[in-house]
Amino acid sequence: MIEIALCDDNAEDIRLLKSFTEEFAAEHPEYPIRLQAFRSSEELLEHIEGSGGFDLYILDIVMPEISGICLAEKIRSRGECAEILFLTVSREYAVDAFSVHACGYLLKPVCKADFDRELLRAVQKLIVHEKNAALVVKTKEGMRRIHLNKLVMIESFNHMRMLTLSDNSVLETPATLSELFAQLCEHENFYMPHRAYIVNLDYSMGIKRYGLLMFGNHWIPIPRKQYSTVQGVFSNYFFK
Repeated sequence: MIEIALCDDNAEDIRLLKSFTEEFAAEHPEYPIRLQAFRSSEELLEHIEGSGGFDLYILDIVMPEISGICLAEKIRSRGECAEILFLTVSREYAVDAFSVHACGYLLKPVCKADFDRELLRAVQKLIVHEKNAALVVKTKEGMRRIHLNKLVMIESFNHMRMLTLSDNSVLETPATLSELFAQLCEHENFYMPHRAYIVNLDYSMGIKRYGLLMFGNHWIPIPRKQYSTVQGVFSNYFFK
């Protein structure tokens, strides 16, 4: 499911874009889409803090209190690698839009043909890079949506779970390892070589008798009795 957030302070624009999105979904059933609309940046940020982020953000640039550009900067500061599509009344905002790595922008009033083109382009980028696959976890800063292709490993340590990401940042969550693995086990690249670890095999660099080498020079211990099993999983994944 591709989760989309639409944020615009104009009720009529929200109504129109929701209609365009519903028509797009009907015309492209191969892309499962769910859209949520917000009337202010503050409302969207509150939702993100409480429930996690989205795969695609469609943001009006000119909004009171917090502009769409500032809103995008706050989203990016959380480490979100979602796609962002801006709505604007003037091309003069294009440079600002790309400064926050937006995938594009639409001029208001938005026509359906332009909307369909940009939405399709954004959705296809999400599908190609599998950015829509994510893990939502509770952290000290609120709920976080972690894209699975950025998750290197999870370690259980001192009653907390430490999530290491590909940019070497680390997040803490009180969720149990079993709760996290229940969300990850359907993805073949996630595996538990040890009762205290979950690893993303796409980031594994090698294996020795005493451990599994992960990206960032992290060594994951392998119990002696489990070595043959872990070695088999490692070999099958990379040489299948």
